[in-house]
Amino acid sequence: MKMLLLDYFCVLLAVLADLISGVRKAKMRGEKCTSSGLRRTVDKIGRYYLALFSMTIIDALLIASLHYLKSSGVNLIPLFPYLTSFGALALALIEVKSICERSDEKGDLRTTVAQLLDLLTRLRLK
Repeated sequence: MKMLLLDYFCVLLAVLADLISGVRKAKMRGEKCTSSGLRRTVDKIGRYYLALFSMTIIDALLIASLHYLKSSGVNLIPLFPYLTSFGALALALIEVKSICERSDEKGDLRTTVAQLLDLLTRLRLK
């Protein structure tokens, strides 16, 4: 149980670290922090925890199966939430990568929309 709490807490810390990093980078560029950016963070936390919860349910089924086998005299592997822990590690590493990326390389939605509109305009002219 402690391991699961640690997994969930570490993912939350990674997302919050990415949020703080993003706010700092936005302030350095002179951009305003908007509610849409904060909503994206809340949405990200929801998606991450939904994935982690799904992995935890699979781990619980696996651990119950292994516990049943262990009580029958078969001891295959130790009881541990493998999927949840590896999933939490993967999600935390994604956030670390996001923090380490330079903000000008991330691709802004406004820039992408402007480029798409420019491309559509050029295609119409031909």
